[in-house]
Amino acid sequence: MLVLCLAAPPALAMELAREDDGAVVEVSGFYKNLLFGVAVPNGPAGAMDAQILRAQTRFLFAEVFELDVAYQLQFVLATDPAFVGGTSLSGTIGGTGAGPQRRLVPLESVVASTPTSVLTQNLDRLAMKFALPFGDLTIGRQVLSWGTGRFFNPTDVLSPFPPTVIDREVRRGFDAVRLAIALGETTQLDLLWLPQLVAEEHGGVARFQTNVLGWDFSISAGKYVRDFVVGFDLVGDVGPVNVHAEGAYTIEWLKAGAVGEHFFRGVAGADWRPHEVVMLTLEYSYNGYGTTDPSRYVQVLTSVRARRGEVFGAGKHVVAAAASWRANDLLSTSLAVLCNVADPSAVAIASLEYSFTQRVLVRAGAYVPMGRPPVNGQLKSEYGSGAFGAFAQVGVYVP
Repeated sequence: MLVLCLAAPPALAMELAREDDGAVVEVSGFYKNLLFGVAVPNGPAGAMDAQILRAQTRFLFAEVFELDVAYQLQFVLATDPAFVGGTSLSGTIGGTGAGPQRRLVPLESVVASTPTSVLTQNLDRLAMKFALPFGDLTIGRQVLSWGTGRFFNPTDVLSPFPPTVIDREVRRGFDAVRLAIALGETTQLDLLWLPQLVAEEHGGVARFQTNVLGWDFSISAGKYVRDFVVGFDLVGDVGPVNVHAEGAYTIEWLKAGAVGEHFFRGVAGADWRPHEVVMLTLEYSYNGYGTTDPSRYVQVLTSVRARRGEVFGAGKHVVAAAASWRANDLLSTSLAVLCNVADPSAVAIASLEYSFTQRVLVRAGAYVPMGRPPVNGQLKSEYGSGAFGAFAQVGVYVP
């Protein structure tokens, strides 16, 4: 469980109906309100309020069929047009906002907008799962969580989270046909087809995962639009320390048949629990798509890959550290720091969470950037050019 989302209520569902033939209908949902105040160095200061209403239902029949549907409305109101749907928002709320474009049919749109507000709707899940004798077949809009990194997941190019995100409860759904073949108690083969409107942009992934001597590891190879990606991840314990690593190599295939961009991204880290209520995390991320030259940061951050949410950050070397403390079953707090060691610059993210009940969660915290601010519009550091921010979020869950 990630350091910035410690006390989130468990995913509960209310049984709406049950028939003797094994048919079951479950419903769940939530309402969230996130208020975020932000001050950009040498730029505007203001606030934005994001309200999210999500409803989800599942229909199950005799453990052989499952239909999963989720629909979401989001309303954002800001004091400045620059904050409406901008990177300051999408990089903190997370979930079903901007991300890799792995959808065949959008099924999302802007319902209404003004210069300082926008109302969007999103059919975020629409998937059917069939239980087969040797595994499960899932067709439609679904989610997967791949990789072992705590802040960065280079092997997850389907629905990753930004490393600075506040709320990691809901991932962005993607369109796929997935066959999960069980090869043993701890061994599985995933085969995915990722359809696109253009025939040559169809993609697919094969991923094998197993456990050897107490270590979980996986290898994967896939085509995403025009990228070929080969990846691996592993996680296991070395004494009292949990160790993880993950890496992916990306090769872009151009229309002319030539190789375009190609780069490696990897992470390595460890978790240590010195006390049952304290967790310490340290992680290093190498971003081969990034740069050590601040004059090239804008080029990286405005690239197509960054805008699509496939890569995060402009720096090449980032060290992340986090500490979390759970006071009791209701109250927890955490502090995370991401540091670009080449600038150097950093951003500290503090979060406090309190659960009034299993149905109501309150989260509050702040973002504090450290490093050289921009000079005459030129970035001098990655995190020093970020925004100061404070946030408060209330989540109400049903059931």
